Amino acid sequence: MTSLMITMTDVFYAIGDFSQWVFKGMRVLGHGPNIVLWTIIAFLLVYQTLQIIKQNKEADKNGTLR
Repeated sequence: MTSLMITMTDVFYAIGDFSQWVFKGMRVLGHGPNIVLWTIIAFLLVYQTLQIIKQNKEADKNGTLR
């Protein structure tokens, strides 16, 4: 009969094995995720800036710009 008891050592080894698996995958991906995230961030910053400019022009036209 096998034991169904899980010890803290089993938990810590499982966390370590999972971490090693994740970091191997990250090594394979290289800088790809970084480039994707920074591209998205740059696009969103440009979009937000254009929206602010658009709203300022509209507020200036309507006389509601403070």
